[in-house]
Amino acid sequence: MPQIPRTIPAHFVRAIELHGDIPILIDRQGSVTLRELAADVARVANALRAEGVKKGDPVGFYADNSRRWILTDLAIMLAGGVSVPRGTDTPPDELAGIFRHAEVGLVFAHSGRHAKQLETIRAEVPSMGEIISIDSNDAPGRTLDDLLEAGAEQPDFATLATESDPDDLATIIYTSGTTGRPKGVMLNQSNLGHQAACCPAAFRIEPGQSFLSVLPPWHSFERSVEYIALCSGAALVYTDRRRFKEDLARYEPTFVPSVPRIWETVYDGVQKALEKGSPIKRAVFKSAYAVASVRTRMWDRARGWHFRIHKPRGLAAAAEPVVRGGALLLAALTWLPDRLGHKIVFSKMRKLVGSRLRGAISGGGLMPGYIDRFFRTIELPLLVGYGLTETSPVVSVRRMWCNVLGTIGRPVDEVEVQVRDPETGAVLPAGETGLFFSRGPHIMQGYYKDEELTRTVLDEDGWLDTGDLGMMTEYGDLCFRGRLKETIVLKGGENIEPTAIEEALLGSPLIEQAVVVGQDRKVLAALLVPNAGEVADALGIEGKPTPADLATRDDVRELLRREARTRTSSLRSYELIARIALLPETLESSNGLLTQTLKLRRHVIVDRFAEQIEEAYAG
Repeated sequence: MPQIPRTIPAHFVRAIELHGDIPILIDRQGSVTLRELAADVARVANALRAEGVKKGDPVGFYADNSRRWILTDLAIMLAGGVSVPRGTDTPPDELAGIFRHAEVGLVFAHSGRHAKQLETIRAEVPSMGEIISIDSNDAPGRTLDDLLEAGAEQPDFATLATESDPDDLATIIYTSGTTGRPKGVMLNQSNLGHQAACCPAAFRIEPGQSFLSVLPPWHSFERSVEYIALCSGAALVYTDRRRFKEDLARYEPTFVPSVPRIWETVYDGVQKALEKGSPIKRAVFKSAYAVASVRTRMWDRARGWHFRIHKPRGLAAAAEPVVRGGALLLAALTWLPDRLGHKIVFSKMRKLVGSRLRGAISGGGLMPGYIDRFFRTIELPLLVGYGLTETSPVVSVRRMWCNVLGTIGRPVDEVEVQVRDPETGAVLPAGETGLFFSRGPHIMQGYYKDEELTRTVLDEDGWLDTGDLGMMTEYGDLCFRGRLKETIVLKGGENIEPTAIEEALLGSPLIEQAVVVGQDRKVLAALLVPNAGEVADALGIEGKPTPADLATRDDVRELLRREARTRTSSLRSYELIARIALLPETLESSNGLLTQTLKLRRHVIVDRFAEQIEEAYAG
């Protein structure tokens, strides 16, 4: 039995042998085979070595997703350098701080324009050396094409790959800073190699399949997915948010790595289209959806995919075959009307995402339950996973053959997970909520230049404190409950996880975004961004109002106050939303209120809108 590679270059060598002539990088300019990619990577790596890049040298990387990104990334790795990547929407002061902390030398920029932007922070980064543009257009200095031309063909990729060791530091990824300053997560070759080895089986990836690539590549989730795809002989199809829907239909990918916000946007688009449709179309959709929902739930029950914490015992265990049989019968009875509904209604939606799409691999945030249920019902499964930058990142993921709604899947191969009491550290039984701890070959080497911080999260036995709250079922499925540091403690001592309440609020078509606050207060409040179109329709407001326009209107405030109260009415009394504030702007990464993977930067939001919060509580 061949030995499993433990480095990304070694994985690529094996992939070249098996799938070298498969088109592997695809965009609107054409395609490149894995063998052609490997030859270009070797040339650039040889050019970098000739430039003096040595094993362990930090190399800055200020670029967005493209097939030249992965070429450059692999070349840095093959030359022995340590990539320090960041996207072009990173604020200059944050970028300067990261590059200064990492002491980068050579830096790659996305384009000539971005190379010029880097010059503005040079004075703040004393170690910064030459800036090389990946794109040749308008480049003020040397470009990736220059390195391709100058680089020698020998040593080739396979020869250079033998110099890569599992313990070599591969990258320093600075976290997106949801709770404070970015931290440099050190991942070595064996961390990344583990992901490329274990995840293809979890996703059942086959050569010739394809992934639509839209997420920022510096983020560990997208980056690992790209390695996993290429090492499996699956193509990467590059797109962007502007062309995402168009390219879904155009390229018909097999998988779409994504964050929850992307599918929330697709869901919102479907709902808006329904609202604009005729009463007959809405009625047909609702009828088809109701039938599909029943059949899906029954079929899941028959397969044992429904959410359960404990395994049945005693009489419940004895009755289980009968219950499953009854569910299977109901699923069979609704099969014909369900197929009719799919042909008339849902098949049109499936055309929008392509006929070959097997599933969306979702990470980087909590998937709202109503979104999860909707796409399962229309037979577009979401493979929701869980992980952190510190775990390379995949810890767990739902499988095609065991896709249980309400969970974040089961740990992948060689990964251990424990749920521990936050106060005592005792390992908790199934069904009890505590802190996730994880151990295995996916765990980071530590935080760069910060041994003290590393020791606070990583113990001597290799267990990482993720800082995330959740529980494990007796079936081994993990359930996410929120971040420990996001826990809100009211004056009465009640501990509240805001993510579930925010999910309930976002189930309203009137609410675009929601942030729950209330630390050290008597009651909870919600900061809301109205869905401008839906609110305008509901109140008969003419024109296209902005969030700033709506934030000043008493009728909008009253409408959303009632809506927030209704949406949280089934929760515990102290989880009800008692106050609201309307925000004058949307939460975006460009204004610093979301991370680049669209997570809430809670500390920034609370600081930015402190006045609105005080007004809400005063009212």
